[in-house]
Amino acid sequence: MYILHLINGGRMEKVGLNITPKEFKQLSKWSENIYNTAVVIDYFVANQPEIEECYNLAPVVKHLRNDADILNAFFIDHEKDVEDLNAV
Repeated sequence: MYILHLINGGRMEKVGLNITPKEFKQLSKWSENIYNTAVVIDYFVANQPEIEECYNLAPVVKHLRNDADILNAFFIDHEKDVEDLNAV
């Protein structure tokens, strides 16, 4: 089991959520998919400022991309920890 730590206000916080390495891997994959989708949407709205809806959504999408980046980085940073647990 791995105890998931979440980022709250820029600091790591233990939430006491026990997940298996398999569950960690699935959450990591979903996180990566969300990040990749946010990157594509951010690129699209940033390059379509003449479309009013894109112009209005750009700051929201930028914030979403930043949050998705932090979440994805968390999983990347802790992937080794979970692999070490699997080896034990």
